[in-house]
Amino acid sequence: MFKKLLVIGMAMVGSIFAGEFKIHDFELNHADGIYKRGEEIVVTGTLLNADKPAQEFKLRAITRWESLKDVATQEFPCDGKPFRVTFKSDKPGWIYFVFQVIDSNGAEVVNPSPKNPQGKGKLVAEIGAMIAPEEIRAADECPADFDEFWKNERAKLDKVPMNPRLEKIASGREGIDLFTVKLDAGVSNPVTAYLAVPVNAKPKSLPIYLTFLDGVDGDAYQSAVLNMAARGSVAMIATWHGFDVNRDKQYYDENCKKIQAWKSAADGRDAFFYREVFVRAMRAADYLKTRPEWNGKDFLAGGGSLAGAQATAVTALDPQITLAFIHTPSNIGYNADFGGRKRGLPFHWQPDSWITQEMRKAVPYCDVVNFAARIKCECYFCTGFADEVCTPSNVYSAYNNVPAGVKKVMTSNPRTGHYGTTVDFRAQQRLKEFFENKNLNP
Repeated sequence: MFKKLLVIGMAMVGSIFAGEFKIHDFELNHADGIYKRGEEIVVTGTLLNADKPAQEFKLRAITRWESLKDVATQEFPCDGKPFRVTFKSDKPGWIYFVFQVIDSNGAEVVNPSPKNPQGKGKLVAEIGAMIAPEEIRAADECPADFDEFWKNERAKLDKVPMNPRLEKIASGREGIDLFTVKLDAGVSNPVTAYLAVPVNAKPKSLPIYLTFLDGVDGDAYQSAVLNMAARGSVAMIATWHGFDVNRDKQYYDENCKKIQAWKSAADGRDAFFYREVFVRAMRAADYLKTRPEWNGKDFLAGGGSLAGAQATAVTALDPQITLAFIHTPSNIGYNADFGGRKRGLPFHWQPDSWITQEMRKAVPYCDVVNFAARIKCECYFCTGFADEVCTPSNVYSAYNNVPAGVKKVMTSNPRTGHYGTTVDFRAQQRLKEFFENKNLNP
């Protein structure tokens, strides 16, 4: 069942501070940003400069549907009186409002604040809303042989010995051992990861936690697993690219630039780069379950952006995962333009003319919206209504595809976007409760 979840503290936010510029009393008429079909969306606020009316400036308000097209542009005098922007639609979807400061010459003020939303240098503020998000669905059909395809991938992987190679390195944390890991997976690159294990953990005493590197051309984050091990788990973070961990920036710059993830789909589903990414995710899960410290019952998976996509896939493909945290996931809705939405990463950067029918047929086998339909465990999603990278309507299409009867929770925020700006408070609370209730002592 769809849940409206209000981000903690949302109603108390009164201003967006932007250096000398700020929009005071910047509000939606629904604090959670969620509306019914045909309901009027109202955004209000007052542009100030150094806490005074910005009389020599104007405020430009641009209203965008699904971050694809501007449906309205308005300009307001900054005379100390509130502006009012409205929108109404009978269609489910995402509406996104961006605000710019315009000088007396009609030019946009660049970097009106060192704290611009997500580093967007021409904005002083942004906010979004969702209309009937519970009605948003996948824009194209799931392949009829989706399950058979991944069953075959599982069977191929089972024939490949893991051949684990672990090397202990300094953790910098008392009481926690840290290892680099390599595992064979029968694809072009191995699984590469960090593993953190509490020192002297007893056999069959701890949960396991699997997370992934997001879409960064770099090393996996040691801190992610060290922090989870400190809470009382055996924790692993696997890369998406399969290149060695614990290397310098130049190594990743040189190797990651060789990956042409979007182009690979032209050669069909078997050649699509993200097939390998998700196969490696399965193999990482395989290895964690061999750890002698695992209690045999509690298996947590999570991540954000590309890491969220990997977490969704592995949760769908591994029935032993018991709790999943899926934050602003990417790789949703590769063909979302069929439904009038922005295509999911990595395809929304490409023009329509570039995407072939062969690509269209290949990519649904790695679409998070289809993996979400196979989730069977408790799961937590989040999205920000100012996220143009992994758009909220696409995230909802996956969330709504989780089967009926599975416990699922969505946390949303009208004011936040991508790159770690959207915080899943409900997931954080659930994780806190999990470890407190387990009373785990490594």
